[in-house]
Amino acid sequence: MRADLIYLINFRNERDMYPPFGLMYVADALLQAGFQVRLYHETEAFVDEFVRATAEARPLFVGLSTITGPQLRPVIETSRRLKALGIPVVWGGVHATIMPEEALKEDYVDFVVVNEGEETVQELARLLAGAAPAQFGLVRGLAWKDQGRVVVNPERPFIRDLDRFRPRWDLIPVERYLIQSGPYDRALPVYISRGCPFRCGFCYNEVVMKRTWRQHSDEFVLEQARWLKDHYRVNAIDYADDYLFGRIKPMQRLVEKVGMPWSGQVRVQLLKPEFVRWMRATGCQWVNIGAESGSQTVLDSMHKDQKAEQIEWGVRNLVEIAPEVEANLSFIVGLPDENEAERQVTFDLIERLAVMSARVRCSVCVYMPYPGTPLWPEALRRGYVPPARQEGWCEFDLNRGNTPWMSDSEAQVMSEINDILFVGRSSGHWLLAPYYGLLRWRWRHMYFRHYWEGALKKFLLRTPLRGLLDWMMRHWVRYNPITHKGPVAEPGAAGD
Repeated sequence: MRADLIYLINFRNERDMYPPFGLMYVADALLQAGFQVRLYHETEAFVDEFVRATAEARPLFVGLSTITGPQLRPVIETSRRLKALGIPVVWGGVHATIMPEEALKEDYVDFVVVNEGEETVQELARLLAGAAPAQFGLVRGLAWKDQGRVVVNPERPFIRDLDRFRPRWDLIPVERYLIQSGPYDRALPVYISRGCPFRCGFCYNEVVMKRTWRQHSDEFVLEQARWLKDHYRVNAIDYADDYLFGRIKPMQRLVEKVGMPWSGQVRVQLLKPEFVRWMRATGCQWVNIGAESGSQTVLDSMHKDQKAEQIEWGVRNLVEIAPEVEANLSFIVGLPDENEAERQVTFDLIERLAVMSARVRCSVCVYMPYPGTPLWPEALRRGYVPPARQEGWCEFDLNRGNTPWMSDSEAQVMSEINDILFVGRSSGHWLLAPYYGLLRWRWRHMYFRHYWEGALKKFLLRTPLRGLLDWMMRHWVRYNPITHKGPVAEPGAAGD
């Protein structure tokens, strides 16, 4: 066992184009503490290779970042295999932070780092390396096992000075994460703040960051931007923060100081004419907007602190004043207090927004209950039963029926149609008009049963007619193949 070497891994999905920021910061903390670090950000296909490399290197421990959903599956498989090799397994990230006790009930998890990991993982590494008696109970922010009994230590205060740690860009293949942003072909996601001050009832931030918001200093951000520009010819910045404008005026001034085309998260309340004019003047390329629902009742039930009419008002301001800026709106269906009439209001709103501009893209996600969030008790009251084991959480996904009141098959059809019409903004040759007409009819009437056209398309992709179908997709169908987080293919274009 090498007491100076630590492996870190985040298993990503195929569409994930964001760097593993959490582990990049943790890696810096460990390097500052005198350890060597190998950082990996790979898909599920990398499990065998990673386990072989780990078995050969025998690091002090392996830290695995956890995300609820399919990306948890390779984490579990890897953890089991590492545990069999006798290598300590440490989980961190949002999923493990929300449910540390449940994670530690599994025999393949030794430790859980709760919330921010930099300082906690430094102390844990020193203890495992034998630099001090193994008094795990003294490490704040750590959950562990004491002779089989799960112990969750007191929480660690949030880091006040974020500049103490920096993302280690030198440990990842930065070129992999360069994305298209408007006309700029070397945009890069960066994080300059942590947390979100709002209280959305479905969101992990309520549990993990506890409605706090902190930022790196202006000097830190400017230096990072200069370094990335010099070393990787970055020509635009994607502020990937959970919420960029935690302090509105200071963050506007910071964006101006950086002086590069940008994108980031905004709330519809910000989209006043004067703010949109500022966005255009500073080179904004696209914005993410958590619209969530067109129903005021649903918005109130999730504590969104937003008026439903502000969604159309804000997007209209954006389309009229800065028509070149892309608006990516996200909605959630299947919330505990949503009924069919309220869902129809949301679907109708999405159609109206799409008519405003081809640059308006609306994605619909399915509600996923998270322990500890404000909506969690209501989900339990309505009959939701959480998984008994970690494997059960792998089945969750933003396009699945994650609760008893949401049909899984219909949720997947809804998500596919949403992806075609309102994310990819697909349209086609006049011969395909009946197909698109049927998709729009389904959307308008929320009828996602008997999806024969989708089944037919998938069947044809498994026959010799696949070549013809691919040709039709290339020549007869127009759609936007790139989102701000990576490629989203017209379903069926490359074989679902």
